[in-house]
Amino acid sequence: MDYREALLLRAARETGVLDAVTTEARTPEAVADAAGVTERAARITLDAMVELGYLKRVEGEYEITNRALGFIAKADVRSIGSVPHTLDCVERWIRLPETMTTGEPPESPDDWTVNFMGAMANADEAAVRASVTAAVHRNPDAERVLDAGGGPGLFAKEFVRRGFDVTLVDRPDVIDIDRRFLEHEPIELAEGDITDELPTGFDLVFCSRVAHALSPDENRRFLGHAYDALDPGGAVVLTDTVRGRAEDAALFGAHMLAQTERGDTYTETQFTEWLRDAGFEDVEIRDVPGTDQQAIAGHRPSD
Repeated sequence: MDYREALLLRAARETGVLDAVTTEARTPEAVADAAGVTERAARITLDAMVELGYLKRVEGEYEITNRALGFIAKADVRSIGSVPHTLDCVERWIRLPETMTTGEPPESPDDWTVNFMGAMANADEAAVRASVTAAVHRNPDAERVLDAGGGPGLFAKEFVRRGFDVTLVDRPDVIDIDRRFLEHEPIELAEGDITDELPTGFDLVFCSRVAHALSPDENRRFLGHAYDALDPGGAVVLTDTVRGRAEDAALFGAHMLAQTERGDTYTETQFTEWLRDAGFEDVEIRDVPGTDQQAIAGHRPSD
């Protein structure tokens, strides 16, 4: 997203222009009155949102398009899209100087989790398939898969489509959303913090795009629990951005500085050390074809 688009939408959200035009105000005058901005500001903002595809003009009034549904419709994460979460991230970037001083990002808004889930639910389907393929290659004989930190379940659904028995574990607020989003999927849902402990008895533990949100100690704990979750001979596979392998990985680490309290991007050496310290063998890091991610994998030794 162009920085001008992001900042304009942020301003529209912060001033109430976005809320006004997506609820009851249909003209620049009505939006200006409802949001307490000037008519010039309302007119220019609404016209820009038309040009960007969030609004359309109908008989002299402004109406929202499907692209703007994510600002008002939160019941189905598939309809939210990535833009609301992008604006949440922009807000934290703007407040990065404060975070750099305090060591803590701003408090999350009420819609943070559902907006995040909306963004994750719109991940590229080809990248999802490529990541699952990379994981399956590490243990072709696997039957039971644990999707750790699986969010809206895109990867879990792909594993199910390929015939695996899948359990998805994530935080309670995420699982609450999944119970609606995945109610017709044969996926077992489990509440939990993946840095505490995990269900056991799996052939494959898969974890996509979570390691960068964790501290080094949290990644160590997760991999220790992943080892315990696997039956002997099982494999763990993480997909993430590896510093020194992925383009802009260091900049993404700065993104984690703005967004999280402890997250960062990590090197091949770090991942390798964590896996081996947890007891994994045959540690390997490979690029996931067609993506900017790497697959970080290891096996639990057979008895």
